[in-house]
Amino acid sequence: MDKLREKLNTLRAEIDAATERAETAEQALKQMEEQQTERDQELISYQNRIRRLEEEAQMREDQLDEAKQVQKDNEATLNESDVLIKKVMTLEEKLDDAENKLREALESIRKYDLENEGLQRRITQLEKDREDDERKYEELNEKYLANKNELEGTIKMLETI
Repeated sequence: MDKLREKLNTLRAEIDAATERAETAEQALKQMEEQQTERDQELISYQNRIRRLEEEAQMREDQLDEAKQVQKDNEATLNESDVLIKKVMTLEEKLDDAENKLREALESIRKYDLENEGLQRRITQLEKDREDDERKYEELNEKYLANKNELEGTIKMLETI
């Protein structure tokens, strides 16, 4: 009888431990899903920023083309050399500024592309981890149900004694 009680207590302890592990796994899974959601939102934010930077780069290129066209038009129409030289210098400064801004924008785009790739790898790893946790949870749940059934069988057997 004492051995049976001892076995019953051992089974209860195992069930409690399995339940606790299952709850821990569920909590870890929930946390990973929340992290996944945060990463997805962060990725969308980066993608939007990249799109805006690409649009800005295109706008700068258009401005550069326009400045070059203005420079050509001014060269063709102006006769006074001093005025022409002054405008050319101004346009070259604007061109340099636009090229610098374009370089900065392209560098930012490259940087965000690298960050995006890193985030994609992290998302893939988190999804794999989540699948592993779900598999572990299912295994623990199966063990829990088996132990529960065994405990119920033992209790029924004890009741018949």
